[in-house]
Amino acid sequence: MNDSNEIKGTTYEEDLEELTKLVDEIGQEDCPVDQLEIKVKRAADLIRGLRDRLTATETTVQEVLKELEESRGDQ
Repeated sequence: MNDSNEIKGTTYEEDLEELTKLVDEIGQEDCPVDQLEIKVKRAADLIRGLRDRLTATETTVQEVLKELEESRGDQ
């Protein structure tokens, strides 16, 4: 998980909402160049964090499903 997300304690949904807002702002023609670099870097950080969370969740779900399947076979 992205360290900045751990420190802030944000949820996946909050980060996704922030990313969506940034993408909208970046896409505007009147986005100041000085702000563009900052927004693009933040967007990249959010994307990395969101991807890490999805990967971690997928791994957890696969492990749980595997455990359930194994326990079903033991019965």
